Amino acid sequence: MDIRTKDTFGYLGTEPTALKDQLDELASALQDLAKAEGNEAIKAAGEAARRVAEQANALVKELGDKADAVGAVAAKGRSQAEEAIRSQPLTAVSLAAAAGFLLAMLVRR
Repeated sequence: MDIRTKDTFGYLGTEPTALKDQLDELASALQDLAKAEGNEAIKAAGEAARRVAEQANALVKELGDKADAVGAVAAKGRSQAEEAIRSQPLTAVSLAAAAGFLLAMLVRR
């Protein structure tokens, strides 16, 4: 049965074809809208990713600066410890022996 022919009562006519055309137009419009919103969403996500990357770079720089400061403090502490050992070697050996003895006592238990 041809869809364009009239039905028994004469009301069917070409309305199904017109409805299909309207639905196709609506679907096309929805696809265009989805693409436009998709592009905007992609653009917004890209901008958000750039902001996060900038914040991450700033954080990495800050952590790098702090790590450099900690390294400098550790180097200074090491040089002070070496200086103290050189100036009072007997005290340093005595402290090391006492620490070793205490550690050995703790490990045995």
